[in-house]
Amino acid sequence: MAGGDLCLAGFASGADIGGREAQQEVGNDMDYIVGKTIEEQQRKEFPLHDLGDAFFAIATIEDGDQHFFNGIHRHDFYELLWFTDMEPGQAHYIDFNKYPIARNQVFLLLPDQVHSMDQRGKCGFLMAISRNFFERLIGNDIFKLFKYSTNFSVAIPECRLSVLNTLLDLIRTEYDDARRPAILETYLRSWFLHCIDLQKESGDPAPGAAALRDPRLQMLLESIETNYRRQRKAEFYANELSLSAKRLNELTRSSFGKTISQMINERLILEAKREIGYVRKPIKEISYELGFSEPAYFTRFFGKQTGYAPEDFRRRMAALYE
Repeated sequence: MAGGDLCLAGFASGADIGGREAQQEVGNDMDYIVGKTIEEQQRKEFPLHDLGDAFFAIATIEDGDQHFFNGIHRHDFYELLWFTDMEPGQAHYIDFNKYPIARNQVFLLLPDQVHSMDQRGKCGFLMAISRNFFERLIGNDIFKLFKYSTNFSVAIPECRLSVLNTLLDLIRTEYDDARRPAILETYLRSWFLHCIDLQKESGDPAPGAAALRDPRLQMLLESIETNYRRQRKAEFYANELSLSAKRLNELTRSSFGKTISQMINERLILEAKREIGYVRKPIKEISYELGFSEPAYFTRFFGKQTGYAPEDFRRRMAALYE
């Protein structure tokens, strides 16, 4: 297993894979920010964490290598965080949004999401799962539930801890021994299915999860992910689904609470924030990559959606610590 000697087994360092800078929106209450100039930030590289040839890794949050927790980073795999205990007032940041952490809360991060977390004051477990292993081996039903839920989270009640801890012990034992994919798949699948059941019981399903039972909306979400940089009109997506634009908007409003235009704009802004966080990339280049014919159009669009000019947003990013 490549990189198995690292504290967070299976991860390759940012220096090994070539860092990618990724940063998140700054809130005034982010208590672990220190000021930095853009020039200082430009000399830094924020890593893309990589599993290398491994398909799975597990570590405790409190004992893991600080490199893999602190600072702004992305992953090229699925990352599950189970916070079993923490000091008061703890939080972490996913795609520029702050998420408070409660005892025995589980978060699932998707590949390419921007993440930042201060390792201090937190205990629990981190599981890193390669894309192929998660999407093909763990099961299509789990993938459909999580695929488009960018902030999946569930709190585990005390009465259900025993079974999840038992499964986790089995996962860790197999990981420390033979690391057989079929055995790990069985244990991981059971662990995830218990989390899914808990979320259903809580009455707070993952955003859009019910909608994914409609194959048309599954196709729509996949099409947005593929085409959002070049196709902004509702008619394009409606034609792909053999629907009228009016009917498509009715479906998206009832399923996601948003129009198709709002969904496309949200995806554009998320990617724009991620790219602006890459401080060496000119705003002009970002605007063209996102399908805008003129940087001025992108600046107006970004300002209307976020309240910031792109350069102002970038300066706020420069306040983040390494």
